[in-house]
Amino acid sequence: MKRLILAGLIVLTAGSAAAKEISSPRVGTTYSPIQSVYLGLDWKKTYLDVLDTGFDIIRLGAYWSEIERTEGVYDFDALDWQIREARLRGIPVVLTVGMKAPRWPEYFLPGWLLKRARLPARSDVSKNKEVRKLTLGFIEKTVLRYKDEPVISVWQVENESLNRIGEKSWYIGTDFLTEEVNLVRKLDGGKHPILITAATYPNKFLRFLAAIFSCADPVEQYMDIADIIGINVYPVIGYKFSRIGMYFKTGKEERIKYFSSLKKHIEENGKKVWVTELQAEPWEPGCLVYKEKRVPPTAEPEVTGQFFMELDDIGIKTIFLWGVEYWHFRELKYEDEKWKELFFKLKDRRK
Repeated sequence: MKRLILAGLIVLTAGSAAAKEISSPRVGTTYSPIQSVYLGLDWKKTYLDVLDTGFDIIRLGAYWSEIERTEGVYDFDALDWQIREARLRGIPVVLTVGMKAPRWPEYFLPGWLLKRARLPARSDVSKNKEVRKLTLGFIEKTVLRYKDEPVISVWQVENESLNRIGEKSWYIGTDFLTEEVNLVRKLDGGKHPILITAATYPNKFLRFLAAIFSCADPVEQYMDIADIIGINVYPVIGYKFSRIGMYFKTGKEERIKYFSSLKKHIEENGKKVWVTELQAEPWEPGCLVYKEKRVPPTAEPEVTGQFFMELDDIGIKTIFLWGVEYWHFRELKYEDEKWKELFFKLKDRRK
């Protein structure tokens, strides 16, 4: 459910993709040039390889810190190129706009703004008036540039906005998120649905910790704002406390019960539910970018395949695999093609 090269046919392609979503899962991925650079890859070549793998939909980020390195000077060339290459292959694009986007360091505020704003840790960064004003300005620039681009299928506004993630555990308040979404809808004319994402925790202990340290339940806060709620799924997580590495896992029954209930709740509120990140790369204790040859316990292709089938079986029909840059690193560095083999198995399963 994608393909066909000419821009005039892409609208038809997107329509068939939406219809097919009802009966079979779309398999998508997120691509980040920044993550490719972390892994020592040629980001352009890697991106073209990702596009040619055969994903049904791809999520890209408008990285503010890369686009406006100098205040008032915008360079969209890299993002223009990514979108153009997706268009040539007829692959629908989800474009993330705002101050927060997929990948570390989570927030992509330009350096010149960070120096001026001096944002305290664990704070609602959208309370800063200058950050608020300039973020809306950047969103406007981005949406106006791409709103008539036929390959854009969905706008994602911010990424895990209410989750306190990143070096300084910042978050974005629901009031400002609502303002951002309203701006996108106004500029876009309501042509495209709005996606908002949240980290989820099938592990009960991590869910307990998230409830303690979060300002609110993200999914509940998104119900009145989003058209699509994207849940990010990491069933095997490594954390480092002081010098001690620990793994947090979940059992199959626990996962199915949690995600079935979450899906039902979202859909009863009239929203679509996607899995915008299904763990398909390492999350090792204290390790930002894992490059070792040993296959780590947080990223085993056959286990990810099991997670995918569980989500498919409970009726989630759009699933983005997270970590495609790592797959290419493994293939180039260690001649390991197991991740791509998994992808093809998942695609074949739905036929």
